[in-house]
Amino acid sequence: MYRLVPKDYGKIHNILEESFKTPTFAFAIANHIIQGSIYINDIVNPSSGFLRTASGIYHVFGKANDLVFNKDFYSYFIEKIYRKENRFTVFTPSTEWESFFDDVFKPYVQKMRRSKYRFVSSAFHPKYKLSNSYNLKTFTPNTLRKSDNFNESYILEYWGTEDNFNKNGLGVCIMDRKNIVAECISIFHSGKTAEIDIITNPNYRGKGLGTIVGQEFIKQCLVKNVLPAWDCDINNESSKVLAHKLGFSNEEHYALYVLK
Repeated sequence: MYRLVPKDYGKIHNILEESFKTPTFAFAIANHIIQGSIYINDIVNPSSGFLRTASGIYHVFGKANDLVFNKDFYSYFIEKIYRKENRFTVFTPSTEWESFFDDVFKPYVQKMRRSKYRFVSSAFHPKYKLSNSYNLKTFTPNTLRKSDNFNESYILEYWGTEDNFNKNGLGVCIMDRKNIVAECISIFHSGKTAEIDIITNPNYRGKGLGTIVGQEFIKQCLVKNVLPAWDCDINNESSKVLAHKLGFSNEEHYALYVLK
């Protein structure tokens, strides 16, 4: 197993692009937008590998049948992760990788099912009327400091620094006077794709505010020639309903593994 140096991250682009299920954060690391590490099975012609964010989110990619690499990955987990780090969250792109984790990691991880959607621009119809009592605003450094959800700890976990989010991230919010009541930001941004994260204040739900911030976020993406992305737990029905309202369809499933 070899660790790539940042200047060689381009070696895995083709492998990542082979699967629709490749998460946005994987491209964000490969494109040097967020900090992370990449490990591969062959330094010249890689066909298998994994990458991780600084906060412990992983993605395995390529072929799942390299037994030597799989053994090295398991050893890496036992030596560096198990009982040493609090987070080991792994996104898988294929049933072959699922089988590997089901067989080898079963004592250590819990399996979850996720849904990933494709954005269909022809199904996106941004029509809304916002009450005069609300203000729709783009996220700024000042907005971040007012957010209860997308706060400093959130930004540090997924973006590394506030400056990095302000430079590369996207976000919009609805304010009721001085309070943020609905907000939508890019939990990850690869440079070409922005993955959506939406939260509405419980006291303001049922008013369509989540749909409005989602529509405005997507409009900003399209202006910047960025593809919006939607991903959620397979049992999150409210998230699925909102996804369809915002123009996402063609649902595909994959497995996610977290530490027990």
